[in-house]
Amino acid sequence: MREALDVLGGVDLHQLDGEALLGALDAVEQVRRRTDALGARVLAAVESDGRWAVDGARSMAAWYRVRTGRHRAGAAREVRQARALRDHLPGTARALAAGEISSDHVAAIVRHTTGTEARRERLRDRHVGERLLLTHARGLDASAFDLAVRHWSLRADPEGADRAYVEDGAREEFYLAETTDGYVPGGWLSRASGEMVRTALAARTGTPAKGDGRSPGQRRARALVGLAQLALDSGALRPGARIRPHLSVQVPFETLQRLVAASAPARRHPGCPLGEEHPGAAFGLPGPDEQTRTAATTVATATTVATAGSAGTGIGTGTSTGAAPGGAAGAGVCGCGQELAEVVIGADLDAAAMGEVAPATFEDGTPLAPALLARIACSGGLHRVVFGPDSEVLDVGREKRIFTAAQTRAIIARDRHCQYPGCDAPPGEGEIHHSIWWWEQLGSTSVRLGVLLCWAHHDHVHQHRIGIERRKRRWVFLRRDGSEIGEQTRSARMLVSEAGPD
Repeated sequence: MREALDVLGGVDLHQLDGEALLGALDAVEQVRRRTDALGARVLAAVESDGRWAVDGARSMAAWYRVRTGRHRAGAAREVRQARALRDHLPGTARALAAGEISSDHVAAIVRHTTGTEARRERLRDRHVGERLLLTHARGLDASAFDLAVRHWSLRADPEGADRAYVEDGAREEFYLAETTDGYVPGGWLSRASGEMVRTALAARTGTPAKGDGRSPGQRRARALVGLAQLALDSGALRPGARIRPHLSVQVPFETLQRLVAASAPARRHPGCPLGEEHPGAAFGLPGPDEQTRTAATTVATATTVATAGSAGTGIGTGTSTGAAPGGAAGAGVCGCGQELAEVVIGADLDAAAMGEVAPATFEDGTPLAPALLARIACSGGLHRVVFGPDSEVLDVGREKRIFTAAQTRAIIARDRHCQYPGCDAPPGEGEIHHSIWWWEQLGSTSVRLGVLLCWAHHDHVHQHRIGIERRKRRWVFLRRDGSEIGEQTRSARMLVSEAGPD
């Protein structure tokens, strides 16, 4: 092989015509793919042999890096890939050895399909496993194939995608290190956070003017400073502001329906059996029969509530007595016989149910984990876009938000600051957390089903699926096992407000 390569290396390529050059490029690519497959086999065999550890190397990757002079990250990646081809991807190894796919295709398969047991199990499926992935790999370039494998990975193990989303949130960091003549930024952001920052920088940077000789990096630096100036000058960081994520996420209607269903509250205490109550019983809402009986009074009382300036204690249903739903008169009863909380705002999600539908995506097609989609849907606006059979746009609806501006102001006036235990972040640093399931089921939103959280704790509540209940004029935050998370801080204004209406 070495002699053949030496002979080919001595050929004057400038003497070849165009067709011959293209043929040489194709031949070199085939040789590269086959040698990559051979290299992976040899590397896996060396690891199995175990002699690499004789000299005291701490790991196979460290030994390989010293032996070949490769970069630390590159050595670790090749060892990991060789191990995956040997243990989990025999078909992929054969396809690479035959020159049918490239090493970039292999890297995408290894990266997105071997990380969890559920995905490794799905790889062995004859119909939707490794064989299906290889069929697409032979027809797609590596960039398009990487995106396709991401979709496959999320469908194969949506719970694993949720775990990765939580882990990414814990890994995020940012630093601004002061040097002798300025600052040096650095750190790492998750995909969702990075997309948000990138979108904001791109919007601020815009198209360079004629004669603008700055590099893209210089323009991004100026845009970052400009965003900071806008935030400080606009007063958006002051209490009362309402800032929403500026991300565009495409969600198929069936996926949104499944998200709503997967977010349905249990309507019982943790560990208790689900009772026979109708949906909404835990909130003191009337059943189907009672709704029919009170339909006439709903119309009569709606004007009264609005004229009185009420924040809207009902949830799309009026009452002739004016009593607030979910009060002591009818909060609902759990299967254990105890009364349920008057308001429950859940963040739990049946991730497995989301694996049966197409995932929501960012604008570039990257799929979203179910928990991340629930987090974005909780604080974002909704636009309806109806497509025809040939993907033509048939109808576009206006943006619709879960809470109106008036309802948001009412919630801010009631809660005053982030309600997570131990946090007193002002309204300008937060948004309203709510239950998307109750909004969809009952056709309207009540301020009773919204709570003010800062951005950080809003993420935290969704990542850790923390439930929130309203008990005796205060919010109670519950872990998934039912244990309560500390007591919330109480500002002086909040202490005064307790003497007034809830």
